[in-house]
Amino acid sequence: MTANAADRPGRLSEALRAELRRAFRRPFETPIVVATNGTMMTLAWFLLPPSLTNLLFSFHGPLAYPMILSLWMYSDVPATNLLGSDARRSIGLLGDRRALRHSQQAKNLVLWLLVSPLAAVIAIVVGSHDRRPQAAILTALWITVVPLGALGVSAWLGVFFPYHPVGLKRRWRHRQPFRRKILRWLILVTAPWMLVPGLVVLISLPAIVLWVATYPSWRGQRIPDGYFAGGVTMGCLLAALCWVFGPRLAARFARRRRDRLAGFLADPDRG
Repeated sequence: MTANAADRPGRLSEALRAELRRAFRRPFETPIVVATNGTMMTLAWFLLPPSLTNLLFSFHGPLAYPMILSLWMYSDVPATNLLGSDARRSIGLLGDRRALRHSQQAKNLVLWLLVSPLAAVIAIVVGSHDRRPQAAILTALWITVVPLGALGVSAWLGVFFPYHPVGLKRRWRHRQPFRRKILRWLILVTAPWMLVPGLVVLISLPAIVLWVATYPSWRGQRIPDGYFAGGVTMGCLLAALCWVFGPRLAARFARRRRDRLAGFLADPDRG
């Protein structure tokens, strides 16, 4: 099975236009996932008792809300199962590393367009209301750059462990062998909730080390804007590297696993 010219774009802009069209056609998977996760996080942030909020969220404060909101909206299967979500097209792209890279980046950018502008605007509004315009701008910059770097690497999971997004009735009907068909699927659909935030933390780790090493009062006081700016800059630079090289490596991994991936993607009954 091969991809036609429309399915094998030569440029990232072509791939992005194609992915935007797919995103806003039935079943609207990515917009629905983003809206659902954002709504769940917002309800939990504002309506849960403080004891549960402290248990669920590690960071607090006005500007923490848009940062965590963006992570919740990113942390789902559109960030990881990029091959399995569109198996027919993916099979045709396995032999073309450039087209596969563009496809992954386009899917990431669609997710980014649905999440980052909204979260960045919320950060600006919240920071302006809190009379911290510089911190608001830095938070918006972090929101628009750092998670994008995590998305560039999170697709590796779907290269090594893709799955078919079949309906629950069909999945249960073809549940044997249970360990491969059900348990594997459950692990993969929940993995983005740990993987994406974990990658963001890794990208932000140099900034965290900087703050801890140079500002001893970071636990009980707001980090000054100068320290915050230095950390955000470090995070953005590392995220840019992940965004550039993550998809390249993913395409290389997929090329090496071409035969195995093609066999799996061609058969929805394999899980």
